Amino acid sequence: MKEIRIIIVTIALAVSTLAGFGQGEHALTYPVTYVETEVDDVTLQSLAHAFSVDRVDRHSDGTFKARICLSFKEFDDFLAMDIPYTSMPRTRANVRMAQNYEQMTAVWNRYPTYNAYLAMMDTFRTRHPNLCEIDTILAATPDNHKILCAHISNNLDDSEGKPSVLYISTIHGDEVVGYYMMLRLIHYLLNNYGIDSYVTYLVDNIDLWICPLYNPDGTYFSSDNQINESPISIRYNRHFEDLNRVFPEAGQPIAKSGYEPEVEAMMSFMAAHNFTLAANLHGGAEVFNYPWDTWMSWQRSHADAAWWNYVGRSFADTCHLYNAFYMTEEENGVTEGGDWYIITGSMQDYHNWFEGTRHATIEVGYNKVESSDELPALWGYAYRSLLNYMAEADNGIHGTVTDSVTGEPLEALVYIAGHDLDHSYVESVLPYGDYHRPIKAGQYAVTYSAEGYFPKTVVTDIADGQRLEQNVQLVKSVGIEDYERKVTVYPNPAWDRVHVEVDGGMDIAGIALYDMYGRIVETFHETSLQQTGIVTLDLRAFPAGTYFLHIRNNTDYEIIRKIVKQ
Repeated sequence: MKEIRIIIVTIALAVSTLAGFGQGEHALTYPVTYVETEVDDVTLQSLAHAFSVDRVDRHSDGTFKARICLSFKEFDDFLAMDIPYTSMPRTRANVRMAQNYEQMTAVWNRYPTYNAYLAMMDTFRTRHPNLCEIDTILAATPDNHKILCAHISNNLDDSEGKPSVLYISTIHGDEVVGYYMMLRLIHYLLNNYGIDSYVTYLVDNIDLWICPLYNPDGTYFSSDNQINESPISIRYNRHFEDLNRVFPEAGQPIAKSGYEPEVEAMMSFMAAHNFTLAANLHGGAEVFNYPWDTWMSWQRSHADAAWWNYVGRSFADTCHLYNAFYMTEEENGVTEGGDWYIITGSMQDYHNWFEGTRHATIEVGYNKVESSDELPALWGYAYRSLLNYMAEADNGIHGTVTDSVTGEPLEALVYIAGHDLDHSYVESVLPYGDYHRPIKAGQYAVTYSAEGYFPKTVVTDIADGQRLEQNVQLVKSVGIEDYERKVTVYPNPAWDRVHVEVDGGMDIAGIALYDMYGRIVETFHETSLQQTGIVTLDLRAFPAGTYFLHIRNNTDYEIIRKIVKQ
């Protein structure tokens, strides 16, 4: 694949001598370049929609300085916007490369070569076989690299109903501080288990997953033996796509195909695991960024915005104990994503919207590539916050949902009316029927519902930093199996219409459609069923999202079906 790299760079050199407006002549002599520009809010949003804006600094007069990454195939489109810009100078960090596990871990002041990275992941597994296994998210990227994930637990074969955490780093290939930190975090957890009580608690009580390098094609763009500033390492993947802009967009339908191989693999990996909490690590800034990236907070705030701010504030404040000048951007180290600058197609928003996971973006270094000698200090500032963030998965409301008679675990919806919206609810999952609900301190009425069972609501009080165990047994009504089988809802997910079909002989008192706020958005009378036994709900006027269909019979029993509108 190295021959392809040479061809790409040669093409870029041959075809891309371009002029920057107001800056004199600028030759795009690399496949990727960074530019800076001073813009107003409207222009910033246009740029963020069209290109990879990777840093924004807000001025006191309401204007912005934006840094933009442009591939050779995007540069003409940028020039067509006729915006003054400055080409950023090419810099090189003072980087040392480790050739093997021992060289990397001796004093932790190097980045690994690609082969050293593979050797490290394998050594973690072989030296700690009872605590660590290596999962493959993608066996071969377009440039024939692997995307690997370390699974760390005191019981690798059985999650035991524990909450789970996923860390991912370096979705942008030239942002490698997080890559270093994640390798060191794996090493720290494995080598301190049974020695450090906090590490032992984390490994015993949380299912931990760490993917140190999500975009190896970008990181090792020019060589498997070198990492440095662009164009040695680049932001994009091999296809020159920004992987943090091409996930399915929150609030929009998911396309059936056409995703980058790295994105498709990660979507499958996330769907296969019921992650409670997640974060992806970036570089080029120092700030804890929480959802949504797609909207500003005044447009659409996350249901758990108060909890997110609390967790982000804790992350930044802990860093400040060890360096008061680290993690201080935006609101002293914390921001809602869209309030910083809006992007669409981010991994963070995808995981929150479509999988119901609490997923944040953490910028861990002001420079995309920090010099090797700076790495140990950065780790010292951040690692306690990284540990504490994992521990948040074990706080909040946890428990199991089971059948009141048989004790069998159930798949159930765990929903807080008047609070949950935009897929912020959680679900209990098999084989244990366990659920995990991080949430801000307060009193909540939590409703548990499963098909074939009467829903149950429990009022509970929770404090910050507290784990509350709340196990719930749901009651099945006599003959309820027959009743449930007589109601069919299809298609689900639905694009424009959904059909509710009821077998003959059913006594239906009413049908109501609720939104995520617990508000009735449509009702249907039982006479609608008399002629055909089918009610068709027109969903075209409703935004994409999750709805709940309540079908009530004359004995006031309700079937509750979750409907996803694409």
